[in-house]
Amino acid sequence: MESLTEPFTIHINGKPVASVTPNADNVVQAQLGSEPATFTLKDGRLVSGDWILGRNLTEDRSMLPKKISWFKEGTEPATRLHAVTVFEEGGEHKLKFGGGCLIAEENAILVDPFGEEALSALQLQFKK
Repeated sequence: MESLTEPFTIHINGKPVASVTPNADNVVQAQLGSEPATFTLKDGRLVSGDWILGRNLTEDRSMLPKKISWFKEGTEPATRLHAVTVFEEGGEHKLKFGGGCLIAEENAILVDPFGEEALSALQLQFKK
């Protein structure tokens, strides 16, 4: 699926993906933090306010984890992102960014292009 109509937050190892600061640059590395961002998923885009959380199509081709960033909606970099898909596993919704799974290293959010085991650390919490 490429869309979820209900708003949700994303947690990795129990910590939420933090919302981006209002006065940030047009592209900002995503972090875990105390103020969770609320997302909707529409047509393969994870949107929170005026920002899109994503994985840039123009990244290094190494086998290392890739950076997940906030992209200001309406800017040119926000048009070059991997699609985000959602699927169900064990009764829970899980996300994939260009086929990879979200991980966190020292609060920085990355995607492991090969790490299926990272799916167990990811939780979507739907807003009521």
